[in-house]
Amino acid sequence: GLRTRRRCRRRRAAMRPPGQHGLALAGAGSSSASQRRKKLKNRVESVCADCGNDVFIDDTASGDSICKECGLVREGHRVDERAEWRTFDEDKGSKERAGGPVNPLLDDGGLSNSTSIQLQPGLQHLARVQAMLKDPNKKLKQGFSVIGDMCGTLKLGNMVRDRACELYKDSMQHLKERKVHEACAACIYVACRIEKCPRTFKEITAASRDTHMVIIMRCFKTIVNKLGIQQSSLDTVKPSDYIDRFCSSLRMSKLGLRLAQHLAQLTSDKTNQAVWDGKSPISIAAGIIVLVSEVSREDAGLTIQTISSHTGASTSAIRSAWAVLEKEKAGLIPDWFKKEEDAKG
Repeated sequence: GLRTRRRCRRRRAAMRPPGQHGLALAGAGSSSASQRRKKLKNRVESVCADCGNDVFIDDTASGDSICKECGLVREGHRVDERAEWRTFDEDKGSKERAGGPVNPLLDDGGLSNSTSIQLQPGLQHLARVQAMLKDPNKKLKQGFSVIGDMCGTLKLGNMVRDRACELYKDSMQHLKERKVHEACAACIYVACRIEKCPRTFKEITAASRDTHMVIIMRCFKTIVNKLGIQQSSLDTVKPSDYIDRFCSSLRMSKLGLRLAQHLAQLTSDKTNQAVWDGKSPISIAAGIIVLVSEVSREDAGLTIQTISSHTGASTSAIRSAWAVLEKEKAGLIPDWFKKEEDAKG
């Protein structure tokens, strides 16, 4: 065993040329010494240099290793080389990065691509190559982008945006002759009606680009008829649906807002619908605000022109609704409002 190994070493040393043996040993010794110096330089002490404690806390947010007793930072700004995703037993599926999220409204979830194309002579320019690629979801993606921008302008939630995207995909084949902005505006209007947060046609038109209100109305009728949307699913628009937004836009007082909400509930009652035949809920809500500004001292500065500019209703329609409210004024104003108004006066 040991003698045999020693004999082999002597034999190999004797076979080397003269002078090489010492150089090899010197080189081996210098390399091993440099490696030891590197290890000593990169080594981190396992005990604290101040208090001698051997318990350290790892701050994952800053990457610091801190002594538990005295708070000395032993090592700072370390790079966490572990996996980014945390693993839990109840989680299913892989946590690896795999591109953007899957969109169920797009073909193949929107993850398919056509980048595997053979470049031909004369078509080396990237723009020309990309122009050759045909994306089946191009028009859908364009419509979804327009809907997202319009919903952001109108401050609508994700439920309305997702509903509008579904309607746009289903009605796209029936609105081929319409522009993208016109079809998207009509889909948002229908989605707002379904999700019970209606917006006026004028508000939708103001948020869209290069569209007309009449065309949006025609697209709305096409969507309802072609997709077979029942009137029961479209919530009936009432003055109470607009009154809060209109009062907030006009910066009315709290007492005036409470009175406007009370009057809107009375006018939205189905038993009183015969009185409001032929009048738009928007003009009725605007007429309520005019009546409130007449009886409330804090909101007396509101004029019909100002209310018309904020609500979108014409001045003639507002005066017509206001005239009907004036006839029933004595029975519409509640006693609690009169008491609070007298207390302030």
